[in-house]
Amino acid sequence: MRNISIVIFCTAMLMSCANVWRFEKNALVAHGQKLNGSKEPLYYAISIDMTKSVDEPAKNFLLKLNPDSPPISFNQLNPELVVLYLPPFTPPPQWPDRWKQKVKEEQVFSGGGFHISFKNGQLLFVDICSHCSNGRESPVVGTMDGQHFYALPLTEQQVVEVFGSPKRIYRVNEVRY
Repeated sequence: MRNISIVIFCTAMLMSCANVWRFEKNALVAHGQKLNGSKEPLYYAISIDMTKSVDEPAKNFLLKLNPDSPPISFNQLNPELVVLYLPPFTPPPQWPDRWKQKVKEEQVFSGGGFHISFKNGQLLFVDICSHCSNGRESPVVGTMDGQHFYALPLTEQQVVEVFGSPKRIYRVNEVRY
């Protein structure tokens, strides 16, 4: 009986430590936390892995790659368009050589809270983040009809409005990329 009580106590303690929400919709994953005293989680990091199955609603949104860019449909992203608004990504010197080599094999652009990777002209990954790399950015995403634009971090309702309903939302102890 004592062992069962210890297991239940430890499980409860671990569950109470989970303070990051994970919103999943196939290849789209968003992470949120209660930021700056908010009463609900605010989603500050959104990743779309195009090497996985991506459903159409999750690809039907707009982004503004910088404050001067027009709204761009996610489906229209290509290296020639992205380079007009984001600089090429330069890996930090402390990265391992294998990571630096991978970046050289891809076309990677980064800035303003966006990190976008292509290989042979095909979109691989899109990462959108407002509270990453020890900085604060305000990347903007919008609904496909162009009626609503939001700067990250987003409320759960805004994430659903832009990307559609999740398959699953659950709490985790840490963000893993």
